[in-house]
Amino acid sequence: MKYTKYLATLAMAAFTFASCETVVEHVQLAPETEFVAPVLNEQGDIVVNGNNIDVESVTFTCSEADFGQPVAITYQLYFEKDGVETLAAESNYPAITMEKSDLNGKIVNNLGVAANETATVNAYVVAYAGASDLCTEKSNVISFTITTFKAAMRKYHLCGVFNGWNAGAAVEIWENKGGSNIYEAMVYLPEDAANTPGMSGFKVLPNRAWDGGEMGYGAFSTLGSQFASSSDGNLLLPAGIWMISIDLNNMAIDAKQYSQVDIMGGFNGWSDPMILEYDSAANVWKTTTAVDAGQEYKFRLNGSWDINYGGGTDASEIYPNGFELVQGAGNILTPVKSVICLHANCTPWVVTYQAE
Repeated sequence: MKYTKYLATLAMAAFTFASCETVVEHVQLAPETEFVAPVLNEQGDIVVNGNNIDVESVTFTCSEADFGQPVAITYQLYFEKDGVETLAAESNYPAITMEKSDLNGKIVNNLGVAANETATVNAYVVAYAGASDLCTEKSNVISFTITTFKAAMRKYHLCGVFNGWNAGAAVEIWENKGGSNIYEAMVYLPEDAANTPGMSGFKVLPNRAWDGGEMGYGAFSTLGSQFASSSDGNLLLPAGIWMISIDLNNMAIDAKQYSQVDIMGGFNGWSDPMILEYDSAANVWKTTTAVDAGQEYKFRLNGSWDINYGGGTDASEIYPNGFELVQGAGNILTPVKSVICLHANCTPWVVTYQAE
């Protein structure tokens, strides 16, 4: 097939295209007027439900693009609705397969289609010549209908110095939205003075086991500048409080550092913050002492009101006994004398209480 020849040619020679008509090593792409765009084939109706979301896939097919010379071609599939576009997936072949869970996540989270709703979505393919994004051809636009589904929240895990590298006790890190495949959590990473002074190591695990699926530094194609790698491939961050964000759609990981997590409230005259401590076994941030019933308070980051969280009205899907926090919302009222617990391994964050 033509794209097989493209890949073989790419392996034998490296082409750098300054423009679509530049001659490099005696190879010249056809003039742009002679490029042949891919033609995206029609797609039937798609239904996502609880029975098929994790076991079925959908394939979008198109004809091959032609740039006049045997070069590797990348095909990128885009979805669009009401002026909002999202890159859905890509392939080196004119057939792009998506798991229904990922397809549903793109439609719901990126295009804003409500769960359990039937909507019409536009799709098109862009073909790229070689490694250049200068030589592109866009396909026709098709429309398909999709019935979405409220995807269950999925979780990954973090395991590292902070929990003694005990995979069985790896902490949960939840998707920021069902089906998004983006996971976020705020944890405290202690220094590993014996092995990596000033730094703390960890890995990302799909399950609470060392079963070969763990992801270290080399597993991610894009990493924030804060990250380093240990000699054995662990992810390293400077010791401290970090909000870690993992995007498994693009195999990217990033992190933002904070100086402290605290609460301010009537229990201390709104003047002296109570610092929260991270319980790595329970993966929760807790007040150091119980707070009396009837006291109002709010959560803060960095010892400042610039980033603060108050009470929302929604119950938590992940922690049924808690409720979700809202940035900048009003004061929270302590229901009974209790230790206040902040669950920062889900989005939105959740508050629960441990009654004294």
